[in-house]
Amino acid sequence: MSLHQLMVDHSPYMAMVVDPADLRILVASRMVEQVLGYSREQLQGMVITDIESSLQDVFYWEDVRAGQYLDVEAQEGEYLCADASLLTVMKSVRVIDDAGRRLLLVRARDRRHERQVEALLEQTLAQLRTTLESTADGILVIDWHGKITSMNRLFSAMWDIPAVLLQAGEDDGIIEYIAGQVEESDVIRSRLRQVADTAETQDLFRLKNGRFFECRSRPQFLGERVIGRVFGYTDVTERHRAEEALRESRDQLESKVRERTRDLREANATLEQEKARQADLIKKLGEAQSQLLQAEKMASIGVLAAGVAHEINNPIGFVNSNLGSLQRYAQAMLKLLDSYEALESSLSPDDRASIARLKKEVDADYLREDLEPLLRESMDGIDRVRRIVQDMKDFSHVDGGGLQYADLEAGLNSTLNVVWNEVKYKAEVTKEYANLPQIECYPSQLNQVFMNLLVNAAHAIEKTGRITLRTGYDERQVWIEVEDTGTGIAPDKLGRIFEPFFTTKPVGKGTGLGLSLSYGIVQKHGGRFDVHSEVGKGTRFRVVLPRFRPVPEAGVVI
Repeated sequence: MSLHQLMVDHSPYMAMVVDPADLRILVASRMVEQVLGYSREQLQGMVITDIESSLQDVFYWEDVRAGQYLDVEAQEGEYLCADASLLTVMKSVRVIDDAGRRLLLVRARDRRHERQVEALLEQTLAQLRTTLESTADGILVIDWHGKITSMNRLFSAMWDIPAVLLQAGEDDGIIEYIAGQVEESDVIRSRLRQVADTAETQDLFRLKNGRFFECRSRPQFLGERVIGRVFGYTDVTERHRAEEALRESRDQLESKVRERTRDLREANATLEQEKARQADLIKKLGEAQSQLLQAEKMASIGVLAAGVAHEINNPIGFVNSNLGSLQRYAQAMLKLLDSYEALESSLSPDDRASIARLKKEVDADYLREDLEPLLRESMDGIDRVRRIVQDMKDFSHVDGGGLQYADLEAGLNSTLNVVWNEVKYKAEVTKEYANLPQIECYPSQLNQVFMNLLVNAAHAIEKTGRITLRTGYDERQVWIEVEDTGTGIAPDKLGRIFEPFFTTKPVGKGTGLGLSLSYGIVQKHGGRFDVHSEVGKGTRFRVVLPRFRPVPEAGVVI
């Protein structure tokens, strides 16, 4: 089998090697035989124009006959199958050099499946558009970048958005235009820009022209990540006017009742004041309860982590203390037994025989030999549990989430312990630390970056390998490296690794957001990523951070 035949047979596409002199097919892959239905003997007796039948292909091969050798990139054409049917393909042509001889490599793929997918996607989008246009509410969808991804015609009609803004696609201009039409402009502007909030909201907005819009919004999720927000607007002007009319009628009725019962009201003034005070107290209690529930909701994870650490530390503390006492007691008991054994020779033969039987029954020699190692191993296990709990606290920083001076190497060690179950079966970990100086940072956020890099390094190793953790610093900056001996990243994918939702992992193994979020955290610290990767050799991620945070100018918040 020739080298050319091996090359094309391993291609996932239909592949043929063509002699440009007479357009004869020299080699054809098995995929060509399977898809087009020709045998290998038939293909080797054909010229390329026997298969390619579109007009543009005819012109191209005429140019080749005339001595022009041009590469073709992703061009659609038609192939004639053995059963005389035509197959639409997407093809490319490359000029290759074979020991000084020019040949043409033709590659093609079947377009039928791609067209089916495109048709299904168009159908789904059409159904979604029909649904949006059929609803009785004005719908607006904004993604996590703050860009408007969709709106129905009813929404643009409700707000009377100028055609020039819609045609230009000026998202910021549309949001500012909407905010300028309502009395609560700051509220609606905040709602439309804070799309990453996970809470559902409901607001009533009064337009400057007297109309009222009710807005309900909820987050749009992809897995567990918020990727945007959907806003639904309902015109409740008539309902609001009816409610106002009802309130006016009620006020008038109450006024008449007050006039007729003035004497009784004056007599019960003290009681009414007490009721008002109680109502105000109940209202304040309700507001305080609502605020408390919201605070509990926002801090639930931190409280849970702190509670778990506390609950584990308490039993670990007294178990450790009890084991220490038990170790001392055991040593004292063994010393006492040694004293008794020293007196065995003075006992009667019957007593010594009885004690010997008891020693054999309880296996006294083994107990004496095994007791001390058992206690020592138990104390070591308690120490390991204590270290794990401390590493979890260091990783999550439950005591505070603000800026603080932190030891990044300690954070890296804590994070490694937290993700150790992901790493220990795949890689040997080597540490090359430079004893970094502490820097002012958000430790829990940087620990999240370290966790993403460590987990990615473990996943990049197919069987077993090595992960190297390396640190260094100079007068201006510090850096942390995570290097693996995994599969590496292809050059065409290396430039996209920080894009949201881009992942090289199999479907279901990654969201494509880990490195994107890590990139944002490092940028927030004024740092950068340096990445070097070779396919088949491994990847090195370096996180570079400034040693000193810049002093903000007056009026500037960092």
